[in-house]
Amino acid sequence: MKKSLAVIVLCSALFSSACSVDIVATDDTISTAAKNKAVQKVENEQIPSIEPAVVEVGDQKFDLFSYYPSFDDYIKLAKKEPDSLEESYALAVTEPFQTNAFGEVKGTMYADYWFFTPPKDIIPLQSELQALSDREESLYIAIEDALKKSAEMLPGSDKTVHIFPANPAYTHGKTQELNPLGVALAQDVIVLFVTSILNEEDLQHTIAHEYFHMIDMERGTAESSMSSTLLEVAVMEGKAEAFARMNYPKTKQDWILNADEKITEETKALFLEEKDSPEIEIWNDFYYGNAVTEVPPFSTHIIGYDIMQKFLKQHPNMPVEEWLELTAEEILAGSEYATSGSN
Repeated sequence: MKKSLAVIVLCSALFSSACSVDIVATDDTISTAAKNKAVQKVENEQIPSIEPAVVEVGDQKFDLFSYYPSFDDYIKLAKKEPDSLEESYALAVTEPFQTNAFGEVKGTMYADYWFFTPPKDIIPLQSELQALSDREESLYIAIEDALKKSAEMLPGSDKTVHIFPANPAYTHGKTQELNPLGVALAQDVIVLFVTSILNEEDLQHTIAHEYFHMIDMERGTAESSMSSTLLEVAVMEGKAEAFARMNYPKTKQDWILNADEKITEETKALFLEEKDSPEIEIWNDFYYGNAVTEVPPFSTHIIGYDIMQKFLKQHPNMPVEEWLELTAEEILAGSEYATSGSN
């Protein structure tokens, strides 16, 4: 046991009586003191607030927050205090984001997600920011157009859109399905992760997909993730993807297409057998794949989209507003997926 920790334990044990000890400076206490001093330096820094751009679609308003300047601030802090990256990132990026998105800093509720972890390699991040600056205007136009197109098809309440440079550690050599371009965190909060080589139509497709998730939550038609079944999770993704493809039919999201080539009859049968399961282990099998049962990765999305496509084929004239309100079981029944002999 390290000596500094032993002193703490001893004080705790003797807490009911007077506790007076001489704390001996050790490497641990010295490094902790240096760390605290560095953290204090970071916390004393002043970070300017971000003013959003505003996009209006009828009565609906979108506040667009770009975090490029926040990452510039993070890089400056990281160079000054390289041993306090987490504190620097919180000050420059996650705390302003949480304030802009939720009106207050809610601890680490969202900052703990893997896609919000501080970039450790500053040089690649700096290069990426420079490259992104050359595309900032064209990406903004693409984002604005996608929001307008989605909101015109399916109006909702006011939203905030948060544009982050993607962490280079998660983008190099990764396929798109493993490196999402966006996430809907709440019914009025969407986060986008952009790179300098990003295809604008792929970004717009993602915006439409995540926008649908926000409306799904806003209308109360999306099930709580704590109680959702495998079927509900799959159909939720199938609906969002169907909406995105109505807006952007030419985007090449090959990983989710051609279910008949990727989903065997055995996988389909297993999905239907487990469709009412709320167990996270079952979800993981159909999301990450299971080599034992030969379930391929991303089966939730592939099957969900396949179910939705079969439903729309059976109901070609049903408007989005109507099928949005249908339950997963109603979509499944209307798709005839469970009774069809093939994918």
